[in-house]
Amino acid sequence: MLRRFLPLAVALAGMFALAGMAGCVAETETGDDAELKETLSVFGDDRLIDKLRGKPAVVPATFQDYEKLYKVGRHCARTDSKEIFIVEESSSRVGGRQVYNTNQLLPRAVVTGCNTDSQNPDAVKTSFEMMAALISSPGAANAAKGDPMIFTEVEVMALDRRTGTYNFYVMKPQGAGNPGKLVRVMRMPDGKIKKFEMDSAGKSKVSTAETNACFTCHVNGGPLMNEMVKPWTNWVSVLNQLPHGKLSGETQSMVGEAAAGPSSRSSFANDLEQIMKAAMRVWVDGNMTTTGFGQMTIEGTMPGGLGHLLKSSFCETELQYTSSHDTEPFELFVDTDAASYGQVSLQEPAFTPEVSVNLMPIRSEHDRRTEKHMIKRKYLTISTVLAIRLLDDERDVFAPLRCGLLAEVVAAVGKPTKPEDANARIASLLNGKAKANKLGTMSKARRDYITALTDPKATPDALDKAKLAWQADFQARFDKLVAGMTTDVGAAALAKRAKERKVAATKMFPGATTPLPLLD
Repeated sequence: MLRRFLPLAVALAGMFALAGMAGCVAETETGDDAELKETLSVFGDDRLIDKLRGKPAVVPATFQDYEKLYKVGRHCARTDSKEIFIVEESSSRVGGRQVYNTNQLLPRAVVTGCNTDSQNPDAVKTSFEMMAALISSPGAANAAKGDPMIFTEVEVMALDRRTGTYNFYVMKPQGAGNPGKLVRVMRMPDGKIKKFEMDSAGKSKVSTAETNACFTCHVNGGPLMNEMVKPWTNWVSVLNQLPHGKLSGETQSMVGEAAAGPSSRSSFANDLEQIMKAAMRVWVDGNMTTTGFGQMTIEGTMPGGLGHLLKSSFCETELQYTSSHDTEPFELFVDTDAASYGQVSLQEPAFTPEVSVNLMPIRSEHDRRTEKHMIKRKYLTISTVLAIRLLDDERDVFAPLRCGLLAEVVAAVGKPTKPEDANARIASLLNGKAKANKLGTMSKARRDYITALTDPKATPDALDKAKLAWQADFQARFDKLVAGMTTDVGAAALAKRAKERKVAATKMFPGATTPLPLLD
């Protein structure tokens, strides 16, 4: 029996990924009550189960039942916000696959856990400890009347107190007047997906998933919001409110809570951004020693091991997106993490219609958070991370040189006896390649700084000298790219760079089962 059974964490995401949980549990049933009893059954140790443990007959059958039972959504006691966050597109996800429809508004919702102490920074956990997702469908019964949101098969992720990771549940209807059926989907340490369910009579069964289910999109099993930062394209936010006249019924009721209306309540994406960032920090870090995504991946109760955590620094495991608004995204020109770790202050590039980008893939909050976790745990140092970023300081994602080194890095790290050994082996590998001029074409200033950063014997003076030379070189390259926006050639080159990112993102998540928004 496993020392600790791994709970599934399913990502909530904006845009297409927001509804990525739909269809996650439609898998082949195998039936195995003994296995269900050996594990921790359908229940985790979380807020959702607090009201259901030993009470299968009270499982909500609809979202409206869920709102009432848990005092969330429209039953949230907050007066300034019901924590109903809305994103809308003329598209949908049905059965876990992208379905396009360009003729009507199709909003989706993230409903968080109702933090009634919003003035207390620590109380944000109440919001992210339990989150539900709703989708719309052009096939919904009243979709033609402007009411396309679906309120059955309620999908909820809940933060487990024992493991520090998220549990994923679906509450399925069982006919009018009956309680719902509770389903839990879990990813095993070997990466296999299993489904455990219990009906209102307490009868249970086990199913083995034939695919990666939810993890086809949500590869790390944690919270995700596709466009997390300004301008929060397609989200209801301080910049964008929906045309309510096209909606009706329950859909109108939900969407009306997101946008500021006569009630003065609102649930803007800029608030969800803060909730999601806090959720990712708590989920990845846990208590740093026994709980959380980072610890469980290192110890093997989540799949991937140390190599998977290092992938967040050298490659990318998830993506987020950004769009032009009043400025152009920094990521179009440079790796913002190289600038941050290297202490370079850059002026935001002014908005230019010729270069304006929409939903350009950028580095994910998950990968950044995982990298910070590795620094805290001493598997990496800030100097080593900066050296990694400098391998391609003009690309935050899809950098062939940086990602191409991952397999060699993982082999060099092996199974370190202590975290510091991992960092030392990575630094030594990079230092050797820099000295041998085996890091591709790059400026002497960049190569020299990588060499100094990864040399344990480098003096402070040597580091400062190398740093100043690289900063000047980095700034000059940034300035040249920004200045190029004013020329046809430069604008075309930047537009091509944005397009190439979208092509690479589509290759990273191919097919209709994907977290990607519509990247055109």
